[in-house]
Amino acid sequence: MTGELSRKKPIVNIVWFKKDLRSSDHKPLSEAASNEYPVLPLYVFEPDYWEQKDTSQRHWEFTKQSLESLRQDLGVMGQALVFLQGNILEVFDQLLKTFEINAIYAHQETGNAWTYARDISVRSWARLRSIKLIEYQNNTIIRGLTNRDIWSTERDNFLSKPTLKKPYIRPIDAELSEISTKMKFKGSTVLKNKQIGGSENGWRYLESFLEGRGNHYRVEMSSPLLAERACSRISPYLAYGNLSVREIFQFLHENHPKIKQMSPSIKSFKSRLAWKDHFSQKLEDDFSIETTCLHKSFENLRPLVPDHILLSAWENGETGFPFLDACMRYLRATGWINFRMRAMLMSFASYHLWLDWRASGQILAKFFTDYDPGIHWPQVQMQSGTTGINTVRMYNPIKQGIDQDPNATFIRKWVPELDHLSTAEIHKVGTENFYAANFETHYPRPVVDLAKAGKEAREKVWAVRRLHGFKSQAKQIVKKHGSRQNRSKDFVNDRLEIKPKARVNIQKSFEF
Repeated sequence: MTGELSRKKPIVNIVWFKKDLRSSDHKPLSEAASNEYPVLPLYVFEPDYWEQKDTSQRHWEFTKQSLESLRQDLGVMGQALVFLQGNILEVFDQLLKTFEINAIYAHQETGNAWTYARDISVRSWARLRSIKLIEYQNNTIIRGLTNRDIWSTERDNFLSKPTLKKPYIRPIDAELSEISTKMKFKGSTVLKNKQIGGSENGWRYLESFLEGRGNHYRVEMSSPLLAERACSRISPYLAYGNLSVREIFQFLHENHPKIKQMSPSIKSFKSRLAWKDHFSQKLEDDFSIETTCLHKSFENLRPLVPDHILLSAWENGETGFPFLDACMRYLRATGWINFRMRAMLMSFASYHLWLDWRASGQILAKFFTDYDPGIHWPQVQMQSGTTGINTVRMYNPIKQGIDQDPNATFIRKWVPELDHLSTAEIHKVGTENFYAANFETHYPRPVVDLAKAGKEAREKVWAVRRLHGFKSQAKQIVKKHGSRQNRSKDFVNDRLEIKPKARVNIQKSFEF
């Protein structure tokens, strides 16, 4: 543990920051500051967490920037953030040598399996020492939800309550250590056009989205060429808690001058915020979604040990399918890509390459600066066809390239090996016709036969979906995890589809 605190033993309230790195609309901070004791705002860098396979340097960089912003903000409010390093239980034990801890205030966290186990150990530690550990609901995610039918109503009620203002914090005598770590991250890369963490930056992105960038959000969010500007880009600020969902919803309802003329785009934007919460609630209700197929019939369908040649080709953007590879290279370089392309990347890995979703999902988690386990793992399973309740959706990367990048502008930028080819020729790469014409290129040949791999994958998945008892288990999954309509009309029910639709040919077997 690093950082030295005063040798006095005053009584303090600790506010334990995790992925809620903001000072406004922060229930633990407001409650801790409301009673008689000084507040110790604390963030702990936990090396064991940062060694998990779904973490990366880009996550830490955004976290560090958020912490620096939060420290400055809290300092103005009375007490700057204290940054310590080490095992969380050892850190708390060390703090007990300096302070008498009245209570630890924190948000509930819907994180990965490691944070789930960590939080259990902290509860046990506090209970054994008769220290109050008070955890509050984080955004609209409800812990211990017993009836999914009421969740959307509870969500609406939560969002309608007033946001919490920044409180005054009674200071303590604490020495502030530098927010840094000597830990070396594997496979670290310098990001291009990276987003900078911190609440102030999050608000800048949201305001610029409403002031013009998002005018065509609804129609431009599917293309990687247009989405970089048209999308709100607030996802990392939500993932690290720089902004709260309630703050955003209420900001949208404050008659922003641009909102009325952006009505269709705002409706789509609010819908995606709602779906974010919906998927996070799934992981909160069943933490095994990170490690186990939601519909158990799909376990062992794909090899648990992935084909490392195929996995590496996919991870490095070397599959031989230009648009798909361009998307992967863009993601690796920037830490972000729009949702449709995320779905295509995951779907292609799971179906055409027949890779287990756990391996490819961890790779994407490391690449996404905005990685949020609550959204990520339910979506990974959804795009891999292992939920049992969603449509089997397979993306044809060649068709997606034609639709989303018709002039091959995006492909030329991120796959420069093909820049000497005409647009028509680029869109033929990956097909038999291209290689029959003997075009010269240093770009790799396709790692799979697209049509054949897609057909085989669909047959294997539907063979499972036709099994006796499959539908019964799927109905139970819908009951526990399926979306419901709510009064704000943000949700569409998950559809339970058991029989495949009739297909005319292999090309039409893909759903776009």
